[in-house]
Amino acid sequence: MSFFLFVKIFFICLFGAMSPGPSMLVIVNNALKSKLNGYRASIGHGFGIGVYALFAVIGLELLTQNYFNIFIVLKISSIIFLFYIGVISILKNEEKITKNNNFDDSSSAFIEGFTVAILNPKIFIFFTAIYSQFLSLENDIILNSTLVITAMFVDILWYVILTIIVSLIGLKKIFDKKIFFIKKIVGFLFILISIALMINLLL
Repeated sequence: MSFFLFVKIFFICLFGAMSPGPSMLVIVNNALKSKLNGYRASIGHGFGIGVYALFAVIGLELLTQNYFNIFIVLKISSIIFLFYIGVISILKNEEKITKNNNFDDSSSAFIEGFTVAILNPKIFIFFTAIYSQFLSLENDIILNSTLVITAMFVDILWYVILTIIVSLIGLKKIFDKKIFFIKKIVGFLFILISIALMINLLL
């Protein structure tokens, strides 16, 4: 696998992790309780992401080997879905991060992070949309494993960094005000990525 391909996968996973939603809410709420809670929730969320990424890669690998025509249709549909996610992110009304008092016990932070990831089917759809662009009959186990590990590592890394920022500076009010703009930026990036992927598919 080339370094350029790895960088592309890394940043697409990072944009996905940065997208505001229930996961960010859970991590920020835990980070506001304590830095350790934030770390535990971040790691738990990363493991949940890893499970979805693994399922997506296995499912897409089976389609690639046995039903290539269906795989191509899914690939095109996935690009359209990615574009749709971007548009929805831009058009959606402002949301605020609200305090959630569930899972006060710090030992439950990992479970909360894992649960919010594993119970969100949109994450599986996202990875199906993204990873269908990187799978082919020529893929080896190293590339497929890298897809899964990168998704998990990037997710943990992003939320650990977010935990540090929230814990040190206490950015609750800033997140309340800026999450709307973050969502717009991430949505715009998803649209650009979908357009680039479609161009690459057609060429």
